[in-house]
Amino acid sequence: MTLLHDLVLVTSYDIDRLGLSTILDSSMKYKVHTMRPNRITSSCLEALGQRSIGLIDADLQDADPIDIAGILTNHKPGIPLLFFARSESPHLFLRGIASGILGIVQKSDEPQELLRKLDCASERMNLWNKEEVRRFQACFACASPRSAMEVPLTHRESDVLSKLSCGLTNKRIAEDLGISYETVKEHVQHILRKIGVNDRTQAAVWAVRNRLF
Repeated sequence: MTLLHDLVLVTSYDIDRLGLSTILDSSMKYKVHTMRPNRITSSCLEALGQRSIGLIDADLQDADPIDIAGILTNHKPGIPLLFFARSESPHLFLRGIASGILGIVQKSDEPQELLRKLDCASERMNLWNKEEVRRFQACFACASPRSAMEVPLTHRESDVLSKLSCGLTNKRIAEDLGISYETVKEHVQHILRKIGVNDRTQAAVWAVRNRLF
């Protein structure tokens, strides 16, 4: 049976590539092409068929998934795009919706659900449901009691807040910044206290509202 679709997976993690390839190779519908975020070339994208789909890891290392979406659509206009995510990141997902991302493939999705979402994306169907969008938007309804001008964040706290705002876990932040997990936890607590919010999501919202990143 002829493969009908090329699936471009942009990820920093070999385990995700292997897992996805194992599932999709047996489906005989999608051929997986893996690209690292810093190695996307126009020649590779131009070689893909017309019925291509882009799947962008929401947990990229040292790259903004929205920037990657822009690179893919620049080289392959009209390509339908999805996030590939392990957990929710309201800030990123709302940016994705605004950028034309069609939905999310969860890394925990069963093979049948994965194929359903890819099939929908291939037809350029919007996979975001109203409940999801309302939940993401609700995160931006929290109060921001202090402005950025009032908050004396240290350089390292700003680095941590930037990573946190992209949806990274404390473990990932520690790896990216070359500091310990416990140090990241301490920085996060200092940030929450300084800006006057209760959790990480509210901190990300505060950063966006204050246009820090």
